[in-house]
Amino acid sequence: MKIENKILILSLIFCGILYTVFRFIFEPSFSNAIPAGYLLGAVNFRYLARGVRKVAEEGRPGTAVIYSQIRLLVSGVFAWYCLVQLKMNVAGMLVGLTVMPVCVPITAIYNNLKGKNDGTPA
Repeated sequence: MKIENKILILSLIFCGILYTVFRFIFEPSFSNAIPAGYLLGAVNFRYLARGVRKVAEEGRPGTAVIYSQIRLLVSGVFAWYCLVQLKMNVAGMLVGLTVMPVCVPITAIYNNLKGKNDGTPA
């Protein structure tokens, strides 16, 4: 299994746990913003990994730059829609967005300790 899929699975589990716990503690606008922030972070991570892989294989960064700008524009529109139109909590969106960066080093450390190599270049 590719390391990016491991990161997505771990982060999905972590986000589910956070959502369940915060649903009982905080108001719905905060807890509903967590999955929206996670979705934004997961989609960004997936397309960023795809772009890096494509640049590494083809060696042409021109299209990756254009796609990264489009990805950031779509991310900004999605965040604006969630915060302004759906009235979600900013702190909840930030908690959801930070799930992915927390899971990346955890998965990397776990793979290094177990000696697992998925074939990606070092």
